Amino acid sequence: MKHLQEIYTALNLDKKLIELANGQISIPYLDNYRQPDEYWYPHPPVLIPLFLGYGASYYGISQHFFGERKTTFVEYAIEWGYMLEFARTPNQIYSQMVLDMNMLAEGLDDQILAFCAEIDFKKFKDVDSFAYQYGNIMEDYDKLIHLQEGTPLTYIKALKNYKGDYPSSEKLFNADQLQACCSFEIANPQFLEERTDLPEWLKPLVPQRELFNTYIENKDLKSAWLTLNSTGWSLADVAEGLTVLKSMTDNPLFQLVADNWIAGWSNSEFKTGSL
Repeated sequence: MKHLQEIYTALNLDKKLIELANGQISIPYLDNYRQPDEYWYPHPPVLIPLFLGYGASYYGISQHFFGERKTTFVEYAIEWGYMLEFARTPNQIYSQMVLDMNMLAEGLDDQILAFCAEIDFKKFKDVDSFAYQYGNIMEDYDKLIHLQEGTPLTYIKALKNYKGDYPSSEKLFNADQLQACCSFEIANPQFLEERTDLPEWLKPLVPQRELFNTYIENKDLKSAWLTLNSTGWSLADVAEGLTVLKSMTDNPLFQLVADNWIAGWSNSEFKTGSL
């Protein structure tokens, strides 16, 4: 994807994470962390791809604009239709990668140790101990090194223990974020049933493009952005919406993210697809 390197640099991502995403560091055993420009799959613009996962899926960065939401790391699959927060720091990504390698290799081996050295990951023994005690059952990931503090919402058991601002996991709904989230961040539609405080873009059967145009006319860029990142759009209209938002902000990171998404879509096989 055309502008990913510039985006990673602008986000001040960990240098080792950038090298992994660029394929400069070999990842042993795992084939679900491929370079993101190998293929473009439809995804909401809020998702900046880091790795291409199994099938039509991504590991990426959730980067909101025009509001106060924090940058975090998400996994998205077209089959699911939603994104999940799987990490909040690069070290949390590395812990999960090394755990997956450990499980496949049935312990630490020279390839894994070389990988840890290359990314300067020093807690491989803690990961090995976790693998021996718990395996790779996600119910226990809140005990994994680097995930014990600032645990991603996907691995949180009780919302009171969550310190981030992601809207939902498959089991938990962070209702405080309802007015600041898009539909791709709602893992379970039942979370929204019978609520009377839904923002317009999360209501069923709302014509999103018309709603987006209304927000643009009112210069409500936050609501326009969240509407653009909710279901009910053709990909061509998403590209057009990004172009409109580009004309209304001088944020250089937004310009890069919008241009990157538009370029990915325009060079893909999904010209007539939809979100």
